Amino acid sequence: MKKGCYIGALVLVLSGCGGAGDSNSDDSDGGNPISPRLTMDVESTASMCNIREKKAGVDVIVHRRDGSILNSYKSDAQGHVDVPWSSEASHLTVAAQEFVNGSSSWRIQTDLNAKASDYGIYRFTDENLNNGCDCSDVNLDTSEIATVYSNYYLYGNNAYINPALTNNPLHVCKRDNKFAPVNFILIPKQGGIAAYAASIDPNELDLSQVISLSSSMFEGASHEGTLLNVDVNSSNYFLRSYSETEYGRQNWISWPTREVQLFPELFNRNLVSASQQIDLGGNDIGTMSYVGLTRRAVADVSNNLSLNLPLNENLMLSEVTRLMSTIGNAGSTNYDFSFNANRMQGVQVTLSQSNDYWSISGPLKGSIPDLDLPAHLQAAFDDSSMTSMSFYVWGYSGMADLYDLRSELSKSSRSTNSIRSTKFDNYDYEDITISTY
Repeated sequence: MKKGCYIGALVLVLSGCGGAGDSNSDDSDGGNPISPRLTMDVESTASMCNIREKKAGVDVIVHRRDGSILNSYKSDAQGHVDVPWSSEASHLTVAAQEFVNGSSSWRIQTDLNAKASDYGIYRFTDENLNNGCDCSDVNLDTSEIATVYSNYYLYGNNAYINPALTNNPLHVCKRDNKFAPVNFILIPKQGGIAAYAASIDPNELDLSQVISLSSSMFEGASHEGTLLNVDVNSSNYFLRSYSETEYGRQNWISWPTREVQLFPELFNRNLVSASQQIDLGGNDIGTMSYVGLTRRAVADVSNNLSLNLPLNENLMLSEVTRLMSTIGNAGSTNYDFSFNANRMQGVQVTLSQSNDYWSISGPLKGSIPDLDLPAHLQAAFDDSSMTSMSFYVWGYSGMADLYDLRSELSKSSRSTNSIRSTKFDNYDYEDITISTY
């Protein structure tokens, strides 16, 4: 596959690593204006705890409008990047290797139509840092739960637990020298039955011993689920909920009966999403599917929650089909997903090959130039076979445009608040993914 085939296939709005709006302030005390500059910091992060290290030597490439390379830089020893952003500069690429699942892989991220500003913190996973995490197993005896709540699914720390097993270990790791509470949710297998929630604090337990879970921990009004009335504009959907907490997102639950129940006295920041998936067919090469999702924050559990799915699968398929017919041609590739403009800000296509992937962010309507890369980055894709390609459109209610979204993502990446801003609560996306066998 030629380089142009790779380039034309990639368009990604980066989650958590976006850029920011214009930065044209004059801090020169009346002298000549300071030339616009683009700044960022780069870190390696553990996957099991909050250990982070400054990441030096990360590739930072500034492209001209036509995709050619204007300048290339490396993050310094402190993981910092501070580069000039001239009138010729148009697009930004950041690339580094990650270490995940026992192997290294390239992660390449490109922002189209970038602007001079603070781009926040780019984070790349390095599971070697997990060796420094303070972790332990919480060994659970759930036999009483299996007896008393035989008509329920038991979840702990966002994962299903088989209560019939006599020993269920949960792996927990400290953050800032403290374990987070372990939350448990009992999900009814049938409709019309109350759900239940409870938690234990590993910091107060002897983790060398088996911890017996008692059914009494789920007793009391605050532990009983409150039914939420949900309206969805489709008959083919799935419902899911989670809670924003100081320990991150907790209580990820899929509701098999479509009866969402929340626990407002235990968790006061709850979000619910509806999604639908449509099989768009396949052949002996691979498959194609569509997914649409709408997520909203629950302000009051006594009110109805409206979840209106995007339902643009035909428009998405039409534009993806057109793009697939032009990928690989010389020059730029025009795209148009502006039919989502009333609720979304950015568009993506992600190309994955083996464990490597390259992503490019852009507005809902625009052009992908024939981006050039240094030889060592291009080689990461030239030597691999494509495994999937996703065309993805997304955004948050209340964001003005892609630059507003990038600015908020940049500020979020630098925030020390473990609870994400409410600006990211109400979310919509839809995508078409092509997967090869």
